[in-house]
Amino acid sequence: MYLKELQLTNFRKFESLKVNFKKGLNVLVGENDSGKTAIIDAIRYILNTKSFETIRFEPRDFYKPTKTTDDNPQPERADTFTIAAIFSDFSADEAAKFIEWGYFNEVKEFELRLFLKTKRLDNDRITWDIKAGPQGAELQMDGDAKTLLQVTYLKPLRDAEAEMTPGYRSRLAQILQSHNSFKKVKGTDGQYEKHELENIIEKANEEISEFLDGVKTKSTDHNSPNILESINSYIEDFRQIDDQREASVKIADPELHKILKTLGLELEENSSGLGTLNKLFMAAELLHLETDPFDALQLCLIEELEAHLHPQAQLRVINALKGISSKNGNQFILTTHSTTIGASISLENLILCRGQNVYPMWQGQTKLAIGDYKFLQRFLDSTKANMFFARGVIMVEGDAENILIPTIAELIGKPLHKYGVSIVNVGSTAFLRYSKIFQRKNLHEQGLSELDLPVSVITDLDIPVIEYFDYENKDKPEYYQVKEKSLTDNKTKSYCLKGIYDNIYASLDDLKAAIKSAISQTTMPDGLNKQIEGWRIKLDLNNIQAIRTAKFQTLKRKLDNQKVKVFTNKNWTLEYDLACSNKLRESFALAVQIAKKIKSSESYFDELFDEDGKFQIPYEIDQEADQDNTHEEIAYQIFKPFVDSGSPSKAVTAQIFSEILLLKKDDLVNKLESDSYLKYIIDAIKYACGEPEKEVQTNG
Repeated sequence: MYLKELQLTNFRKFESLKVNFKKGLNVLVGENDSGKTAIIDAIRYILNTKSFETIRFEPRDFYKPTKTTDDNPQPERADTFTIAAIFSDFSADEAAKFIEWGYFNEVKEFELRLFLKTKRLDNDRITWDIKAGPQGAELQMDGDAKTLLQVTYLKPLRDAEAEMTPGYRSRLAQILQSHNSFKKVKGTDGQYEKHELENIIEKANEEISEFLDGVKTKSTDHNSPNILESINSYIEDFRQIDDQREASVKIADPELHKILKTLGLELEENSSGLGTLNKLFMAAELLHLETDPFDALQLCLIEELEAHLHPQAQLRVINALKGISSKNGNQFILTTHSTTIGASISLENLILCRGQNVYPMWQGQTKLAIGDYKFLQRFLDSTKANMFFARGVIMVEGDAENILIPTIAELIGKPLHKYGVSIVNVGSTAFLRYSKIFQRKNLHEQGLSELDLPVSVITDLDIPVIEYFDYENKDKPEYYQVKEKSLTDNKTKSYCLKGIYDNIYASLDDLKAAIKSAISQTTMPDGLNKQIEGWRIKLDLNNIQAIRTAKFQTLKRKLDNQKVKVFTNKNWTLEYDLACSNKLRESFALAVQIAKKIKSSESYFDELFDEDGKFQIPYEIDQEADQDNTHEEIAYQIFKPFVDSGSPSKAVTAQIFSEILLLKKDDLVNKLESDSYLKYIIDAIKYACGEPEKEVQTNG
């Protein structure tokens, strides 16, 4: 069996929430205060833990609206909250233990539902009750059955050293006591037989006592009493006449439960670090899952798995948990703030907590196809995984944008770290795959809401300017544009192309793939190939703007969906468009020339900073653009180094340009805000930072 579903009503930040879990590994990710801990606490409140953590409800556990309305100007806390947990996939033996409270769902599967209801009374007194059964027919569940549903729980910022230290509250003792090998059994006479550990300790106590008998108070006087006799002589003077007790020395009290509390778990004789102790503690808890004699619920809750663990240790632990889950069928529900863990876990195991909802990332919940999952698992690294902990996301396709955008955001008063916005450099044009992570499938059919996370996709139009082909003696490319809203094959069957009408594609193969997708065919119907041959268009001055507009519309149709919005530049690339800008051209030209010198000699980079590390523009830098040329010719002269052999690094150019922007910020801030060539980037920043969609546009 496993925990299939959790339902919360008026619990903490959630007015109403349903969380679905999978068998095996479930990892809750999200920014701080996104509800991860509330979900974990709800589970342990309704099920209790094997380590018997104290459960104490507080008034703050009851939901209180954060927004005021005209009808409710002073919202108050709810008077009740409920938690329901639904279990599924029972074996016959498991179901037999809960037959009194279980039921069969609509697909004839045996399920068990637990229901916890709390009430807040006068003076903030809180009463609560747990029952089990289908909705409306709940019954009290007996203690033995509840025990079978207890969970293993590792709290956040756990004190592993204290948990593993011998003593009254020793967690190791609790774990060992639940194992059958540490249970005392009754003999034929009805009395408990001595456990083997008790015999071992008794024998050890006897040997210690024999040794101490020979230890004299005065080591030089063999006739002096031994140390225990001396101690008891003092005690005799201290005690009452009828008190006959005497002191003895023991390694441990020879009772099994007391022996177990004296045991400690360690990896080395020296004191271990917090990370090592944490791993030791987790290993002991996993042992408890494996050795539970009651065939109970195999569910483990771990908050902040990464506590005290460096990234490589995090990877080893999470991979071990994946292996354990796969091998033994344990269910794990984890929370994490670690991008390392977020990147190492398949999207199939992630649940994103955001706002008032949670969003499972597995198949059937997002718009990702099976191939997308495979692709993203290979390329989703810790840098990209930071998007799971963000309030907004900006996706870019290169290092230049990745470097430049934070500077622009800072200068326009939208520092990304203040707004919780993450930049994800996909390093390619695989935006469609990445963006689908944030798009929910079948929203209306399932009554679900969009993922409330603004995602800006910044990409170049990549339509080279005419000057490039003229100056470089290159052949102008051909594009393919869908010119009909329907096509008829040789059998007079009509196919609708309205969904891709007017789209432009870079190759004939791309066009055919789009048509086959639009008409839901795996091959092109007879006669269609010949009809689309005339859809070729060659780039020229008369149609370049139309091609750019059509390219933008194509990108918009592909990428714009739900909270994902695409933002593109005006012309070709970021660098070319900066070269076009009358307001920023001079500064960008300086950056290009400096980057060219760095390309020739990397040591030149050091000359750009004074002794205090402050950036300074070298005097010897020349601007090569001829100001008598046309606007387009000037722009191309500035941009031309990027198409020449030995071109400067775009990333270095962006870094230098960022330094120049910061150096001249007093003069350039207003220019940034009003520059039409950077408008798409500024709009993308504002959208990701939460500005209303209607106030930003998506094309520069």
